[in-house]
Amino acid sequence: MNSEINDIFDLIKKRNFFEAKKKCSEVLIQNTNNSEFFNLFAIILFQLKEYNESIDKWKRALEINPKYFFAYNNLGSAFLNLQKYNEALINFNKAIELKPDFLDAYNNKGNVLLKLNKTTESLLCFDQAIKIKPDNIYAYIFKGHALSEIDKLQEALENYKKAYLINPEYPFLLGYIVHTKSKICDWGDLKKNLETIELGLEQGKKVSYPFTILTILDSPYLQKKASEIWVKNYDFVEEKQNIFFKKKNHTKIRIGYFSADFRNHATAHLTAEMFELHDKNKFEIFGFYLGQKAKSDDQWHKRLKLSFNEFFDVNSMSETEISNLSKKKEIDIAVDLMGHCNNGMENKFGAFTKGCAPIQINFLGYPGTSGSKSIDYIIADKTIIPNEKQEFYTEKIIYLPNSYQPNIKNTKISNTNFTKEDFNLPKDKFILCCFNQHQKIIPRVFSVWMNILENNKNSVLWLLEDNIYSNKNLIIEASKRKIDPKRIIFAPRLPLEKHLKRIEFSDLFLDTFPYTAHTTCSDSLRMGLPIVTLMGNSFASRVASSLLYTMNLKELVTKTFLEYEELVNKIIKDPIYLKSIKEKIKRNVSTSPLYDCGLFTKNLEKAYSELYDKYINEKKIDNIEI
Repeated sequence: MNSEINDIFDLIKKRNFFEAKKKCSEVLIQNTNNSEFFNLFAIILFQLKEYNESIDKWKRALEINPKYFFAYNNLGSAFLNLQKYNEALINFNKAIELKPDFLDAYNNKGNVLLKLNKTTESLLCFDQAIKIKPDNIYAYIFKGHALSEIDKLQEALENYKKAYLINPEYPFLLGYIVHTKSKICDWGDLKKNLETIELGLEQGKKVSYPFTILTILDSPYLQKKASEIWVKNYDFVEEKQNIFFKKKNHTKIRIGYFSADFRNHATAHLTAEMFELHDKNKFEIFGFYLGQKAKSDDQWHKRLKLSFNEFFDVNSMSETEISNLSKKKEIDIAVDLMGHCNNGMENKFGAFTKGCAPIQINFLGYPGTSGSKSIDYIIADKTIIPNEKQEFYTEKIIYLPNSYQPNIKNTKISNTNFTKEDFNLPKDKFILCCFNQHQKIIPRVFSVWMNILENNKNSVLWLLEDNIYSNKNLIIEASKRKIDPKRIIFAPRLPLEKHLKRIEFSDLFLDTFPYTAHTTCSDSLRMGLPIVTLMGNSFASRVASSLLYTMNLKELVTKTFLEYEELVNKIIKDPIYLKSIKEKIKRNVSTSPLYDCGLFTKNLEKAYSELYDKYINEKKIDNIEI
């Protein structure tokens, strides 16, 4: 028996789990009453992501030894990976009851409570884990995640930094630090952090979650590397391309849309009318809602639910269960509206690697490549991904005419008679604005903005109010650049219809870089507000340019920081030129394809039909242009 167990351990060390499973099955015949053996067998099954089978083995181990606290902890981990959080919590509690100083159980329990949105309780678990083992890197990292969830971003950063002191090579940890620093506009050591991240990506290291790279580096090459590293290390056993989908020539093509943002969110604001306008005589559309339960008064959630033929709330399902539900509904084309957004907390990307449909598309939510062989296509336009940039995308490209971004044709705008005084805006100043999240503001862009304020004394900068830390830090940065902090004014968050109305008080929108304005750009143009953007190399850095080109406003697209600054100065100093641009925008809004959702939807459906024809007739997957 001991020699056989040793052989199994050797196979595990070599990560030869399939052979270890086979060996365990052979040994099991003579060892039906050994709890440690069943625990070992379950661990192998767990590594193979055969969670239900591992649960059976751990339950057998506990039947033999009811006080086997390791088995309770491991059993909880299996339920955690199946996203059966209540069952996981029961088992972690049992492990702690049997062993009150069980470090791993406290960490795991904290993780489950975090997923159950019981953030305060999760923090108590991580604090207890740190008390047990002060250099417990896992607890510091997940305490940072928990604090981020409740917007205690400075405290979150402090915990990530403590973890970094313990092990600076811990996977993705530096990315969490930079992500948090970007959100609060803490730019100390940022240049050094970016250099470390760039070098790490070049070396194939797990240094950052992909979304963070979009906000800090204008490099489609490094963005692709980040996504490929993330997907490779997501540790999936199955790959969608190896899964057989039975070809079914449906009368109507079945489109599945997957998102956590079918609620009052920018994605919903862009896509609501598109879902409604889908030709239901040719297409059946299915919504798979990945997010937390929507608020009872969320009108966007209610509207979107009604636009689908069928709508499924799959938040509590595991990725395997979501994949199986999609297969059961015989979805032909699965559209991932999330990609690597939300730091992976809600996107359920594993469902796509397991396979939701024979054709899978990356669209809208994540402005970059998925880096995954499981995703067949990405939706873009010729501005977003020019031919010479195609190599930086693992997907084949669906080129839509005009812009890749859908927009509602007519949206509700408040009829409230606001005044500038309502928003603390001066009556006689030139109002520069940026309504992008502060995470998108990098030091170089901010320095350009401060130069513009310095050169135009009669101007103020109106920014979105993001979080208490970034508001404070931006004021400090302005003071460092000799700009009166009173010239920085923050706009509180408002419902969309009121926000659109107040945009009218702005004179010019200053875009961020390398992550440019997306929905905020199309919202501003809708209200007649010009936006000056800087077009870079990456998807995220070219979105505002795509929207401006579609609106026939190429004169507002710049290629360098110097051009950007000079154009803004020209517009501020030339009121006749500014007036002509605003008049042009107002004329173009009613005629531009940017706000013609009917046209957009028809073009998208042409793409879907062509993809489906390729699939049914076993044609080669390749770029298509509509």
